[in-house]
Amino acid sequence: MASTSIFTTWTLILAAAIVAVLAVYLIAVAVQLHRASRHLTALAGGLVRVKNNAAPLEEKLTTIAGALSALDTQFKEVDDHLAATTKALGD
Repeated sequence: MASTSIFTTWTLILAAAIVAVLAVYLIAVAVQLHRASRHLTALAGGLVRVKNNAAPLEEKLTTIAGALSALDTQFKEVDDHLAATTKALGD
């Protein structure tokens, strides 16, 4: 009978140790998931701010593209005049 009692005691001790280790592990996982959740919330907020800040860029870039197109036309005219001047001077 005494050996059965010792085995039962050791079994209970080992089971309690396994449960304790698993509990500590799961608590650590829960803490890390909570931290990750906070970081993801901050990241999502930052991405929304970037989206809102970038929204006016489309209109400004359209304006810039139009201005660059006009500049391109003017530069081509200047290039044509310079070519004509070079030709007239005989170079």
